Amino acid sequence: MKLNFIRDSLFLRIMRYSSITLALSIVAVQLVFSAEGIAQGVLDRKASLSVVNSSLAAVFGKLNEQTKVNFVYSSQANVDQSVSLSVRNSTLARILDRILPEANLEYEVIGERVVIKNTGPQQRITGKVTNAAGEALVGVNIRAKEGSTGTTTSANGTFNLSVPRGTVLVFQYLGYKTKEVTVGGQSSLTVILEGDVSELEAVEVVSTGYQTMAKKLFTGAATKLNAEDIQRPGISDVSRMLEGQAAGVSVQNVSGTFGAAPKIRIRGATSITGDNKPLWVVDGIVLEDVVNVSNDQLSTGDPSTLLGSSVAGINPDDIASFEILKDAAATSLYGARAMNGVILITTKRGKAGMDPLISYTGNFSTYLKPSYSQFDIVNSYDQMSVFAEMERKGWLEYTQLINKPNGGVYTKMAQSLLYPGGGTTPGLENTVSAKRNFLERYVNANTDWFDVLFKTSLMQEHSLSVTTGTEKNQMYYSTSFLQDDGWTIGNKVQRFTGNIRGDFKINDKLSFALITTGNVRDQSAPGSLARDSNPVTGAVSRDFDINPFSYAMNTSRTLTPYDENGNLEYFTMNYAPFNILNELENNTIDLKMVDLKVQGELKYKLPKNINYSFTGAYRYVNTGQEHKIRENSNMPGAYRAGTSYAGPENSTIEDANRFLYIDPEDRDGRPKTVLPYGGFYMTDDTYLKSFYFRNSLDWSHTFNNDHLVRVFATQELRYLDRTLKNFTGYGYQYDRGGVPFIDPSAIKRDVEGNLNYYDMTVFQDRFVAFAGNASYSFREKYQFNGTLRYDGSNQLGESATARWLPTWNLSGSWNVDRENFMKEQRFFQSLTVRGTYGLTASMGVATNSSLVLRSSSALRPNFNDLEPVMTIENLANNDLTWEKQYEGNLGIDMGMAKNRIQVSLDLYNRDGFDLIGAFRTPGIGGQSIKFANYADMNSKGIELMFKADVFKQKNWSWRTQLTNAYNKGKITNLINEPLIWDLVTNIGGAKVGYPQRGLFSIDFEKLNAENGTPLYENEAGNIDSKVYLQSTMTDYLKYEGPIDPTFTGGFYNNFTFKDFSLSFLVTYSAGNKVRLNPIFRNSYTDLDAMSYDFLRRFVIPEDAEIPSVVEARNESNLTGDEVYNAYNYATERIADGGFVRLKQVTIGYSLPKTLTSKWGFKAMSFNLVANNLWLIYADKALNGQDPEFYGSGGVALPIPRQFTLSFKASL
Repeated sequence: MKLNFIRDSLFLRIMRYSSITLALSIVAVQLVFSAEGIAQGVLDRKASLSVVNSSLAAVFGKLNEQTKVNFVYSSQANVDQSVSLSVRNSTLARILDRILPEANLEYEVIGERVVIKNTGPQQRITGKVTNAAGEALVGVNIRAKEGSTGTTTSANGTFNLSVPRGTVLVFQYLGYKTKEVTVGGQSSLTVILEGDVSELEAVEVVSTGYQTMAKKLFTGAATKLNAEDIQRPGISDVSRMLEGQAAGVSVQNVSGTFGAAPKIRIRGATSITGDNKPLWVVDGIVLEDVVNVSNDQLSTGDPSTLLGSSVAGINPDDIASFEILKDAAATSLYGARAMNGVILITTKRGKAGMDPLISYTGNFSTYLKPSYSQFDIVNSYDQMSVFAEMERKGWLEYTQLINKPNGGVYTKMAQSLLYPGGGTTPGLENTVSAKRNFLERYVNANTDWFDVLFKTSLMQEHSLSVTTGTEKNQMYYSTSFLQDDGWTIGNKVQRFTGNIRGDFKINDKLSFALITTGNVRDQSAPGSLARDSNPVTGAVSRDFDINPFSYAMNTSRTLTPYDENGNLEYFTMNYAPFNILNELENNTIDLKMVDLKVQGELKYKLPKNINYSFTGAYRYVNTGQEHKIRENSNMPGAYRAGTSYAGPENSTIEDANRFLYIDPEDRDGRPKTVLPYGGFYMTDDTYLKSFYFRNSLDWSHTFNNDHLVRVFATQELRYLDRTLKNFTGYGYQYDRGGVPFIDPSAIKRDVEGNLNYYDMTVFQDRFVAFAGNASYSFREKYQFNGTLRYDGSNQLGESATARWLPTWNLSGSWNVDRENFMKEQRFFQSLTVRGTYGLTASMGVATNSSLVLRSSSALRPNFNDLEPVMTIENLANNDLTWEKQYEGNLGIDMGMAKNRIQVSLDLYNRDGFDLIGAFRTPGIGGQSIKFANYADMNSKGIELMFKADVFKQKNWSWRTQLTNAYNKGKITNLINEPLIWDLVTNIGGAKVGYPQRGLFSIDFEKLNAENGTPLYENEAGNIDSKVYLQSTMTDYLKYEGPIDPTFTGGFYNNFTFKDFSLSFLVTYSAGNKVRLNPIFRNSYTDLDAMSYDFLRRFVIPEDAEIPSVVEARNESNLTGDEVYNAYNYATERIADGGFVRLKQVTIGYSLPKTLTSKWGFKAMSFNLVANNLWLIYADKALNGQDPEFYGSGGVALPIPRQFTLSFKASL
């Protein structure tokens, strides 16, 4: 009942919000049409006339009778002229356009009246419009700047019209700069239009970096975003600029740490085991990942995610536009790499005929610290009351606490009762009053760990660029510097970028371009190890985790960072002293990265309209990650705890300390340390080197001015080497000049445990592809397009059918607005229907195309008896091949009110097959679980984009955009046998009949009426406290929903008034479920922070609905650690993942040009930006937990609230 209420509540809220945004959109539409609608409504009224030599005044009278429009004449207007006309059911606008020009008259609509005015003596003008190369331009729009007279150029570029002398003619053509010409005494004109690269990009679609074609000839589903329109000052990762800006593009901020990529999906997931990331392409070159980060790593804060974002090294100011390619037609030329969609970034370039333009951008940002008021964490007083109950139930016995691995206030008090240094006086008197006084300080501590660990530091970003060019060459130079002092202690980053692009035209046939980009990053983060997920106990843990956000969320507020004397106060973790501030200073990850790319492009015009182009690129990336764990941090202390190297020996701790080593050859030996001195020095280095070459031929020709045929062919080659190295050094003495003290036992232990203290992996990727595309257009009304591509990769099975794959696509479009029957209407300025069907593919994550063997050592009690053995990691799968997908898309694009309103609607269906999945085998050959292409998945969805220039006046304007998308997927074939544990964790699991990642729950029934322990329906159908999490009997689990949202959207508005601007972006999503953070365990320590739920815990029989704190003496009677851990994955620990968030608000001011010109500047502006400002709605069951953030520790941090002052200037 509760969950149904939550679900219904969210649905109503989302529907309410959608209704509000829809209502605002309708208002916007009405305002657009009201601005033009009155005049347009008058002109759209229809009439029928048949007159011969009738005066204009009489004609206006008849029009008034039929249209109820009043005609008013100026004193100079001669309305006695005779006209002859025969029209039937024609609009008033078309009638007036036919009779007035010949009479030297024009009209203007004012309210419900039409004012007839004299245009003066007419002059007949003929002319021709060409480009700079002398080629005729067909369909150029020519109109009088004042009045309604106009025409278009013919098939050979000529035109003729009559206008008064002195009339200013405006020539407009897509892809060319608008030109104005004043009519003098001449009777003919030759007009040359200059190409405008920016205008061309604004109206044409770049298809995956291979082709450029007019939008009216494009048949795919794509969204173009100008970087200037979606800028987010203060957001350094350009991938986050896409939030809420494109229908069908979901951006989930699972981590806000610099370098960590958001979880981006284009039209949902397409692979069951793959990462489902879109392909990033920059200036036509695929941007390969430095490291492959899985979805699991991304969601768990693994240190490798610091390199997870492919675009973290790109300066946002260098970007001109994003092109998001969604369907099979748009991505067809990427073939077997584009099943997850393509995001194409086009960077800025120089402009012809421009004097040097120097531009500067400075962003200065600060963060808000989190507050405990946002989260469900008890204060120190309430926490101490829970500890008091734990003491009564035997969990805080002083004699046991002194040897416990983890302890807080009570443990510190127990240790104080000892006699320090073997003396005769205890550190604390063992009396009730002394102990009460000791605890009193901590009862009232109420430590604000967020205030201690987080900072309102400054992030500054400076970008400088120079743009210049002539007709022969254009140059663009830029550099940027970012310094972020970090939201938390231990986090900081510096980034340098540089970019040089030169475009050179040698002659009319030959041109080339050179691009050099690079970035250097120097980053620090708190030290972190990999996370451990235990399917036996249901516990998720990470040794020595010092993530500041995780620490603040999970550490009792009774603890204090400093003692009464202002010195660091230490408590106990892993049997060793622990202070979070000391850890953040002495356990760090330092990351250094150098990324360099050199790219060349060459274009040559061959005879007979054939264009040849070559693109080549070389990229080199070197990353070095140093994990420095100094000797006085907690981890080395844990490796020495209980031994004489940590102080007096403690045999109890020695026997219990899992970080100590027992030599199997010394059967009577005691546990000992492998780290008597020094700390750890761990390195992870990555080297990437890639080459890319592409040759293309492009031919197009128009036959009889009606038939446009274009043929494109390309061949590409990719060569990539990736080398991964890691090393673990023991005994590095940071405080003694870096001299290592290596105990041979450390190496011996690793050898015995088959743990390599160093490793190197070499990955070699060789890829070749051939592709061809043919397109046909008839009078720009009907377009047909077909693509065939053939890909081959060495990463797949050796059989020819596995390694090589043809992909294809057929698509078409109908420009309805160009039909004759559309010429009589004025509602639609553009109307296009699109359709596509094709086969796309992607390379899965499996690496078992070849036999993979690993050398190791047999487990033997004696070191001298160790034998080398070979273990099978993967048996060869010669048929391992591409994951594939048939995709169909039907779309419609509409432009109304002179294209001030634009609407796009897309429906699609995807059938994935040959998807890689795991399945169990009898184990013959040595491998019980294999990966192979056998799974199937279907997904379908709908996307809607609405945008409008509601007002666009001289002094003020309003622009709005609404994006909505719905996607639903289902696995239709999968024979895996997931464990219960695989399906109930926060990242969900794959199961046939459900989404790609579905979230399931253990069915919680009730609390035990006697002791308050949770009871479940287990896999056997019994009501019990024990759930076997490793069971494959999962049908009884309750399905909660997908972990990825099914409904996503964004609502953007921009207002300007004179030199002021205001914009805001709201993002929202719904349809997914979130697992609440795990907080329940069989036993707790006095380090733990607890939820306010614990104040409603079971204390007496029939008391409450929250599990009890079990008595220590009864804990051993529980049926396993999973009794309470399972409650974390039960039906009671689910919340709805839907949210509505005010993502950004920007207030801007541009200084008047009259003022900036006095200072020598061309432009200058200021913007105040608030990012991630307000979570408008989220499920109350989340209790402050961010619906996008998994809170998993490691290096992951949520997205902060951030305020930025942005300054821009150009001269």
